[in-house]
Amino acid sequence: MSNLDKYFKGQHENEEFICFFRQHWIVLLKELFYFLIFVVVAIISVININLLKSLIKDNGEFQIFFVIGFLLGTVFVHRFFLHMFNHFINIGIITDMRIIEHEKTLFLRDTLEEIDMLNVQDIERKGEGLLPNFLGYGDIDIYLAASSTVKVFHHVPNAKFHFRCISRQKELRRMNKDTNTSDEKIENPDAIDQQRQILTEGLKGMDKTAN
Repeated sequence: MSNLDKYFKGQHENEEFICFFRQHWIVLLKELFYFLIFVVVAIISVININLLKSLIKDNGEFQIFFVIGFLLGTVFVHRFFLHMFNHFINIGIITDMRIIEHEKTLFLRDTLEEIDMLNVQDIERKGEGLLPNFLGYGDIDIYLAASSTVKVFHHVPNAKFHFRCISRQKELRRMNKDTNTSDEKIENPDAIDQQRQILTEGLKGMDKTAN
């Protein structure tokens, strides 16, 4: 199935979109656990709102504690939803020409990094531990040609599938380059032979004129 009809911002001409990915939902598990605790505490506070009112009504210390708790709760809720937004807007894109990593936060960061498939030397998939093997996520290490640089994509969901996608596109990209190079090499001898033939005919014509 072709993805030529699928586009993204910054896509090159004749570049085919293959797939995209973001980090596995397991990275949000800790944040979800803390948020669940916060929700439970908030529900208990609402249920016992009359008791809280009686405690803070004439007690300055409880009033200060309540204000601090309210502010911390507000900051925590904003932090939680920022993490959720950042998780969904940070993506990796695989095309037939390159691998693109778009790291973005809601307010402070927007970076774009790309790796040409021709620069990919080796690929390694790592899935160590019970959860990575059970849920199918893992890290993908990309070793770049003629460089000691290693690009790591952490907590990639369905790591086997994305590993195969990158490996397949790397080989196809390299095969296409070799085919184009071979075509150029085939064309060059023809041009040289044509020039030799023209030069030979010119020399023959000069010999006839001299005779």
